[in-house]
Amino acid sequence: MANLFSYRIDNHGDNVRPDAIQQARKKFRAGEITTEERQQAEDDAILEFISFQRHLTLSCLSDGNFRDGDYRSAVLQSVAGFSRVPDAMDASGLGTWTVDGPLKQRKPIATDAARFLLDHTGFPVKVKLPSAAHIAAHTYTDGAERAYPGAAAVGDAVAEMLRDELELLFEIGVKFVQFDNPDYFTYLSGGEVGEMSFDEALSIDAAVVAGIERDEDQKVALTIGWDDDLSGDLDVRRAEQLFASDYDKYTFPFHTDAIVARNIPTLVPDDKQIGIGIVDAFDPELEDIDTVMARLDIALEQHDFDRIGLLPNRGFQPIHYRDAPLSIAQQRKKLEHVETFATMVWGNEA
Repeated sequence: MANLFSYRIDNHGDNVRPDAIQQARKKFRAGEITTEERQQAEDDAILEFISFQRHLTLSCLSDGNFRDGDYRSAVLQSVAGFSRVPDAMDASGLGTWTVDGPLKQRKPIATDAARFLLDHTGFPVKVKLPSAAHIAAHTYTDGAERAYPGAAAVGDAVAEMLRDELELLFEIGVKFVQFDNPDYFTYLSGGEVGEMSFDEALSIDAAVVAGIERDEDQKVALTIGWDDDLSGDLDVRRAEQLFASDYDKYTFPFHTDAIVARNIPTLVPDDKQIGIGIVDAFDPELEDIDTVMARLDIALEQHDFDRIGLLPNRGFQPIHYRDAPLSIAQQRKKLEHVETFATMVWGNEA
């Protein structure tokens, strides 16, 4: 049986959306169906996804973030003061949002979606959210100066909302909450992101979890990157500061030799858990078992294997309005591949 305290077989989140959801959203934007009809399509797809996950040996279940437009949407679309820049996208196709006024939460960020999931499964439930510092670093522009003096002030405002949401998620019975901030790979190589410094980002993200009460089987994780590029030398001081924050688990990609050479796992304290992104969620080819096991052996030499969990290196479709790199069938094979590696490490206890 899966170890429910370490969540050793995990699904990063942001799974490939079924066509039924994509078509429902297209019809909703065209005014052809109501909000209730779009939500029903989402509900049906999530229930089917729950059934799919039960055939795997995942330690916890998610809704695939099927209700979101991209991995940041739970926050951006729940908080007044953020606005989408028409037709503006970055190189990856991610829509551009900015702060255009004081931030005020206008609806639950994740608890309503979590309640639906809790009502329809007896398995531990996972919720995935963007980190406060990541949102602030990528939405603060010159126009935001009217409402906030800097990106850090935006981050502080978002952090307060996310902290309240985290407390409520744990209160209603969610077992695992993951915050994503892929900017930390830039920070850990000595760089900065936009108007947000490393010290500011760490202070903001740490404030979300500092002192949060939770049961032994309730965990909160921080994703510190998705890709394997960490340009420049690893800033050990920054890494040690990051891993000293009050998160239970840190997740990072481990699907190529590049990140292994950085020895990042050695810097994670012994009282923390580690999520290793062992398969590439954007490449349909299945990883060579011997190569991955050799890489895993390095991590297992550094840490007690009961502290380690395995998962894909990132979400399969973090931008749901862009085509997914993998099909649903290919996604399933990747998740089954994660299970294969977990079985090779833990045997029947995986």
